[in-house]
Amino acid sequence: MARWPRLSGSRPRFPSTTSSTSSPRCSRRPSMATRTPRLNNDSLERSENMLTRRAFGAFALALVALLPLAAQAQEGAFPVTLEHVYGKTVIEKKPERIVTIGWTTQDAVLALGEVPVAIPEQKWGGNANGVLPWTADAIAASGKAAPRIINFDTEVPYEDVLAVAPDLILAPYSGITQEQYDRLSAIAPTVAYADKPWAGSWQEITRVAGRALGKPAQAETLIASIDERLAAAAAAHPEFAGKSFTFGALWVGGAGMNVYSTADPRVVMVTQLGLKPSPGVAALPTDSYYTTVSYEQLDTLDADVLISLDEGDEASDALYANELVQRFKPVAEGRMLRLKDKSFVMATSAPSPLSIPWMLDRFVPELAAVMQK
Repeated sequence: MARWPRLSGSRPRFPSTTSSTSSPRCSRRPSMATRTPRLNNDSLERSENMLTRRAFGAFALALVALLPLAAQAQEGAFPVTLEHVYGKTVIEKKPERIVTIGWTTQDAVLALGEVPVAIPEQKWGGNANGVLPWTADAIAASGKAAPRIINFDTEVPYEDVLAVAPDLILAPYSGITQEQYDRLSAIAPTVAYADKPWAGSWQEITRVAGRALGKPAQAETLIASIDERLAAAAAAHPEFAGKSFTFGALWVGGAGMNVYSTADPRVVMVTQLGLKPSPGVAALPTDSYYTTVSYEQLDTLDADVLISLDEGDEASDALYANELVQRFKPVAEGRMLRLKDKSFVMATSAPSPLSIPWMLDRFVPELAAVMQK
């Protein structure tokens, strides 16, 4: 069974979104641990999640409104030319019907006040419709028609893309191949990734979306607002400064730990909180977003804290019982932050202008608690 959803030619990322959809893989909701009499655990969780959705929906609705009016009013001059791995794409006029492919791009478009006509299906961490919680909240808050959900896990369904009549296809954080790019470009102007598949920071993706939408100043203001939130979290936790971390994943059937490189967006985001990649991570190649390190070599990744993600099921629990994992110093000393429910994993793994505010108030306290050990 495939463990990672992928576009043809892309690097594998997470277990297939079309399988194991019922088991928690990436929980990402900030938890409000309030005591409420006569609510069982399931009821309390639903109540907390509802409060989170309402709070985030209000945030998403206010995000564009809070931007300076001058930035909102400014429209970038068209035509716009965007360079990427497959050449240059010219966008002649402001796009009205946008399709996004890959991760995070739909969030950048939504945060800039536009609703795509189609976005990728994300069952791994998403709702029953295959939409990630913060993305769903932003769509609902916009008051506009919901986008069509298209499954890009194993191939590009060109007929589905063609059916929504796009005037722009954005795939700056994806793994589309030259052939796929050429076929998509025959449908509408298409923007691929800058250099390497599945690479690029959330800031870079937001800038690409801003330029493509004719909202470059608004994109910069949006980036600055999220950067300020990360900086404020770092300032509130001076104990983070200079501490080392390793960010990895354990998958059932894997040959070791998949360790994310310094080029990976989730690693970049954690560095914004004041931590630094461990020496072992800094030594990993950056031509891929991760490297598989055998269990026997885990000691090369020693760090002040290990951030580890997994399926969150019993089979994953067993991976941590492996003697070699148990002897890995951060695990042995309890300095591990385990991310194990799907939405939360996706929020930290695919940071965006929407997912970062959604998960930050949960991620930072949990990280701080581990750092105290």
